[in-house]
Amino acid sequence: MTGNTTTIITKINKACDDLDFVKARILIETNLKKLSESKYYRLLNTNGRVLIKHVIADNENQVETKNQLTRTDLLTINKINEYCSNFDISMLKRTLKNSFELLQRSDVLPLLNNDAKIILDDMGTLFGAH
Repeated sequence: MTGNTTTIITKINKACDDLDFVKARILIETNLKKLSESKYYRLLNTNGRVLIKHVIADNENQVETKNQLTRTDLLTINKINEYCSNFDISMLKRTLKNSFELLQRSDVLPLLNNDAKIILDDMGTLFGAH
C-alpha cells in the first residue's frame, strides 16, 4: 500500500471518529476510485464504509437524474401525441426531424398514446416497440 493512500485512509478514519463527516466525504469523493477497491475499503472504519456507500449511491442517483426527461421533452411528446391523434402527418414529420433521438429512449414509450404508438411504429420510428 502506498503511503499516500495510507494517509488518506487515516485522515478519513480520524474525521469519522471526530464526527467531521464533511471533511471525510470530501476526502472520499476526491479518492473514490482508489477507496472503492476492496483492499482499501477494508481499512476504513464502520462510519467510513457507510459514508463511501452513501457517496457511491449518491453518484448513481445523479446519473439517473441526468437521464430524466426535461420539460421541453415532455412538451414535445405531448405535441407528438396531439399530431398523431389529429392525424397531422406533416407537423409530425417536422417534429420528428428535431426529436428523433427522444423517441429512441425507453422511458418515452409509456408516455405515448395509442395513436402515436401505431403511427410511429408504422413509420419505423419506434425501434424498441416490439
